[in-house]
Amino acid sequence: MLVGACVTHFWGVQGEVHIRADKAETVTVRQSIIPSIHHSVSLFLWDFQIVYAGDGETPVDYVSQLRLLDRSRHTEGERMQVDEGEVRMNKPLKYHGWRFCQSDYDSDGLGVVLSYNYDPWGIGITYTGYALLLIAMIGFFFQPRTWFRTLLNKSVFGQRSGLYSASFAVLIIVLAAVMTKVVTPKPPLQPVLQTPLLGIHVSVIMLAYTLFAVIMINGIIALVHIGVKKINGKMVNDKMVNSLMTLSQVLLYPALFCLTAGIFIGAVWANLSWGRYWGWDPKETWALITMFVYAAMLHLPLVLPKMKIRNYEVLYHVLGIVAFLFVLFTYFGVNRLLGGLHSYA
Repeated sequence: MLVGACVTHFWGVQGEVHIRADKAETVTVRQSIIPSIHHSVSLFLWDFQIVYAGDGETPVDYVSQLRLLDRSRHTEGERMQVDEGEVRMNKPLKYHGWRFCQSDYDSDGLGVVLSYNYDPWGIGITYTGYALLLIAMIGFFFQPRTWFRTLLNKSVFGQRSGLYSASFAVLIIVLAAVMTKVVTPKPPLQPVLQTPLLGIHVSVIMLAYTLFAVIMINGIIALVHIGVKKINGKMVNDKMVNSLMTLSQVLLYPALFCLTAGIFIGAVWANLSWGRYWGWDPKETWALITMFVYAAMLHLPLVLPKMKIRNYEVLYHVLGIVAFLFVLFTYFGVNRLLGGLHSYA
């Protein structure tokens, strides 16, 4: 993924072009490494339409019919071959290494703004990285000798019956489904939201948030238990505190993997909608920060005991509560304070 991002940064070109129906526009890019190599394409807007839902008022898609001429493949005296193409929301036009996405349109319907990029290698390399990451995350749970398997055997999932574990898993999925239903935008949806990726993206993220919430609740229960015992002058039941920490560690693996998968599903969606898979939008930036916070938390149980920190189980539960504040800010705070592309009206 990093290789793909570097290729896109150094060799890819992004921008926007405004096309009116009465005038062709030409876009040219030059390689930063070898300026003599350039790629040029001329665009002519043949037709633009807004597709409405059955009520005749709600737009569900924007369609730009284009005529294209790849000038970098056309030599002097050669007969021009004009190609045809169509740009829709979430369906970019791919043309000889170019990608054109619907960005905006003129109020009179006679002009459109298209975002474009010329990145014939970077996106493919990045997507390959996404696929490898997904395979690695799924394959991780089938590995027999991992710290996760050790924790799983120590946790209530390993000590109790399969029925208990299955019931807990069903409860988590139901809660995630309810959260998905609540937070998914209600119709009528903007054209950019008219894609199956919306449901997948939101569902996976909500599953991660639900598991993070359980980890936070475990931390609160453990701290309350410790506080009550100390107030009453009784010995703290370390077994309960450790069991809750073990459960939180087990849940953290699928939670972090779901959050990571959700972020990259959103990146694929962004690439289809806006022609780039990462734009440092506030929501995606804070989702990335949250992922790093929980990734650090994932490795803490392997580091804290070696640092000889007393009562590191308590510290782990405190961090589980603090980390959830990043989830809350990513979901609620960003929309209210920072805005961005995810603040759909």
